[in-house]
Formats: sequence, C-alpha cells, structure tokens
Amino acid sequence: MRPAARAARTPTLTQLAAVLLAAVVIGAVLIGAMPVGAMPVGAAPVGAVPAVAGATGSRAGGDRADARDQTAARAPSLPVAARAGRAVADVVVTGTGGPGSARDVAGHVRPAAAGAPVALQRWTPAGWQTVDRGRARVDGAFTLRLVTGGLGNAQYRVVAPHWLGQPRVASDAIDVGAYGDLREVLPPDEPCQGAVAFAQPGCENPDLAGRLMPDPRRGVGWHRDTNGAFACFHGETDVPVERCDYGSTRPDALRVALVGDSHAAMVLPGLRDQAERLNWRLHSYAAARCLLADPGPVDDECHFRRGDLLRRLLGGRYDVVILTGYRQTAAAPDAIALALRRLLGTGAVVTVIGDGPKLDDATLACATNPAATVAQVVACAMPRAAALQPPDPLLAAHA
Repeated sequence: MRPAARAARTPTLTQLAAVLLAAVVIGAVLIGAMPVGAMPVGAAPVGAVPAVAGATGSRAGGDRADARDQTAARAPSLPVAARAGRAVADVVVTGTGGPGSARDVAGHVRPAAAGAPVALQRWTPAGWQTVDRGRARVDGAFTLRLVTGGLGNAQYRVVAPHWLGQPRVASDAIDVGAYGDLREVLPPDEPCQGAVAFAQPGCENPDLAGRLMPDPRRGVGWHRDTNGAFACFHGETDVPVERCDYGSTRPDALRVALVGDSHAAMVLPGLRDQAERLNWRLHSYAAARCLLADPGPVDDECHFRRGDLLRRLLGGRYDVVILTGYRQTAAAPDAIALALRRLLGTGAVVTVIGDGPKLDDATLACATNPAATVAQVVACAMPRAAALQPPDPLLAAHA
C-alpha cells in the first residue's frame, strides 16, 4: 500500500460523481447510445447534404454525367475477362474531426484502367447523391474528398460508372463519422441544455422548445456510431480480457480501471477523451457477457474469465475501479458483491454505474418514426418502472 500517495490522488466522491456524470452524458450523446435496431447496409436515410468540391477538382452531378463520360471515351473496349471481374476495391477513409471536417477516400478500380471515372456518393432520403468526382490513375488508384455534415455517422460509397464497355460497379457502404464535443458544436452559453437541465431543477429555456438534439427520427445507423468504443472488445469467454491503456503516463497519475461488458464499452469514449486532462491512467477491460463476480463453479462458462479478470484487477494496484454492465447479466448480486469486497480490500475506490433504462420496441418505434412531429416524439414514453426491469444486480450488489 502507498497510503500517502493514494490519499493524495483519490478523488472525493463529489468530484468522481461529477466527472462520471459528465463523461457518461457526453459519451452517450456522442456515441449514439439509443439503440435503434439493425438496418441493411447502405439503406440509412441520414439527411441530404449539398455537393462539395473535391480534392480532385471535380464537380458533383448525377448519372447523366456518367453517360457523358461513357460517350466521351474513345478507346476500344477491354477484354471480356477484364469486364467480368471489375470492382471498386481497397477503399480507405482517412481524416478525423467534427462537422465540416474533410475526409480523403482512396481506393482502386480493378482491373486498372487510366482515366476511368469514379464518383463518391452519400446516402440521403432521396437516394444516393454524388458529392465528388474524379478519375483513376494509371494503376487504377483514385482519391476523392468529402466534407462531413452533422455530428454522427453518414454512409458513403464509391461508384465506378459504365466505361469502355465495362459494367457499373460500386463499393460497399462505408460509415464516416464526424465526432467532437457537443459543446463545440452547439451554442456555448445556451441555458438548460443537456446535463445542465438535470443539474438545475426547474431550468427553463423557451428557445429549446421544438428542438431535438440529436433528432431520433434521423437515428437509423446510430448503433454503428460508437466513436471507437469497441476497438478493444471481444466476445470469447475462454481467453483473457484484452486490456487497453489510455490517458496519462505520469508517475502521479490516478490509476483507473473500467470493467464490464458492452455497456462499459459505451462508457469508454467519454472517459478516454478526458483521461489525459484529468491525469488518469485509464485501463479498459471490456468484453461480452460474464460480468465481474466471484468465479463460481469450474463448469460455469464464465469461470475462467472471472477468475483471470479478478486476479489482474487485484494485482493492478488501482486507485479507482469503475464497474458497469447490462442489467440482464447472469451474475447474481451476492457473487458480484464478493468480487467488490475483494477489490475494496486493496484500498481502491469502487464505483458502480447502474444500467440505463431498457426501452421496449413500441417506444423505440414511436421515437424514431421519421413521419412524427417533434411533439409526438417528445410524447413517446413507457412506464419508468417497466423500463428499469429486471432489477439491476449491480445496484443490489453495491447496496
């Protein structure tokens, strides 16, 4: 034990609660924590966006321009064998940032043919809209550019139009995200916005009436908008949970472990992006199923996972351990409590984040109906008691 050093670095409960509330709220908004169900790739109505000039200096247009490109081509057709295997391949998107930031989209048209036209398209409610055009180089490589619209994900694809007798082909749909702190996107001094509305009871701001941020009616695809939450995550129960490290490397950094299932992964971005500023050395241990608890009998599917994870946490000399997970875990409250007591025995502060409400299908369908008015979406609801069922075993273990 390092009592003096640990005492100097251990946060007060008020400070820890404030940081966790901010991280969870910001993380949940940025990563689209509302589950809206699966959808076919390439079928997400994410809102129209105006055509933008690309890095290639090309212009936006429709399939009529594709026809002009084909008509203008003078070279002889490629062999039938080449036509049969035509594809848009190796598509990679580079660049980061919030709304209005640029991304380069690179790839190849195969087989290579210098001058082959390519187009970058975004999915809109009216269908695929071209946002940039260019031509392949001698090796078939191309580079196109897009400028992101609103906060969150949108879907794009690269199309190689009909050319020299070759068929029109397209890449798979690609998710492109625009991320950032909502406080940098929305008016900074607007009262009663976001978490402030909860922190200040009775806070009223008429200017926010009729506004939904983000708008759930355009939420199809939010389940993919995780801001890297699952970059360090796996589902196997018979291998050690992967540990990923974030934040400060200073010797006096607060040592923090985030532990849990996919719900812990969804909390990670909010903590990860603040860890350096807070002087936290953050370790994530997130994996599907098998929430931390006493290992239980050896024939239990989670026996190895829980035993290995508990040993590593006990030996990690953590100042703070944050535990969260799905309320329908198979772990019993008594078994979770046993693990928590062992962690407390190391001198760590153990913090439990209760699971959020689970909305039923009818409520989700109501809130995400694209034809609904703002008033109708705001009125979508289900009984709070039903949304918090079954009881959260983590909260029972904490008690």
